[in-house]
Amino acid sequence: MVVVNYAPNQGQCYVTPSFSGLRGKSWRLSDLMNDVQYQREGTAMTEQGLYLDLPPWGYHAFALEAGR
Repeated sequence: MVVVNYAPNQGQCYVTPSFSGLRGKSWRLSDLMNDVQYQREGTAMTEQGLYLDLPPWGYHAFALEAGR
C-alpha cells in the first residue's frame, strides 16, 4: 500500500484500505523505503481507517503482513 502527501505542508488523514481479509487480524505494516514498522488491528483499519501523519511530500510504501 503506497500513500503520498502531495502537499507542501504537513498532512494528517485516515485512509480506509479496500483490501479484503483485514478484519480480525493483527497486521504489521513495514515501510519498504526505510526501517519503520507499525502494528495495527485490521478491524480498526477497516472501521476507523489507518491514521497517517506525513510531512510535506512525504510517503510510505507499506508491505502488509498478517500477525500470528
